[in-house]
Amino acid sequence: MNQTTIGQTKGGLRGHILRRIMHIGMVLVPLVYYAYGTSIASWFFLTPHELLWLIMVFVILFEILRLKLGITLFVQRHYETGRISSFPWTVLSICLVLWLAPDKRYAIPIICSCALVDPLLGELRRLHWKAIWVACIGILAVMAIWWVSTWWWQTPWQLALLMGPLTVWCEWPNFRWIDDNALMQLVPLLVIMLLYG
Repeated sequence: MNQTTIGQTKGGLRGHILRRIMHIGMVLVPLVYYAYGTSIASWFFLTPHELLWLIMVFVILFEILRLKLGITLFVQRHYETGRISSFPWTVLSICLVLWLAPDKRYAIPIICSCALVDPLLGELRRLHWKAIWVACIGILAVMAIWWVSTWWWQTPWQLALLMGPLTVWCEWPNFRWIDDNALMQLVPLLVIMLLYG
C-alpha cells in the first residue's frame, strides 16, 4: 500500500478511509436537499436558499477560526494547516451548485461526479495506475453518472459527453489557491448556467 497519501492525512490509514467515506457520502447531500430541504429549512424559519447561505457563512467563519488557531482536524491533510482546506471548498461549492443550478437534473450529477470520481481518481493514482488509464476511467465514470441522471431525472443525455472530459480535466491540476473539489463542481455549474440558466 502506498503510504504517501495516507501519511499526509491526520489519522493515518483510519483518517484516510474516513476522508474517502465522507467524500462519497456527499452524494446524499443533493438527494436530501431536494427531498427535504424545504422542511429542514422551515425548522429554522428559513427558506432553502437562506439555509444554504447560513451554512456557507458558518463554514467560512469556522475555517477562519481553524486557520487562526493553526489546527489540523482528523481526516485533514497536514498541509491544510496553513491554507484553506478541502472541506470548506467542498461545502461552499455544493451550496453554490444547489443554489444556482436550474434544478436537480443538473445539480445532482454535478455533485455526485465530484463525490464519487474524485476519490476514485485519487485511489487509482495511489495505486500507481498510468495517467491515461486514470483519465479514461474517470471520464467514463462521470459519463455514467450523467447517463444515470438522464434515466432518473431526465437530464439531457448529451451533457454526459461534455461533462465527462470537463469534470476530469477540472480534477487534474493541483492549485494551492483553489481545491479540485471546487473546480469539479463550479466549472460544470458555470457551463450549465451558460447553457440553461
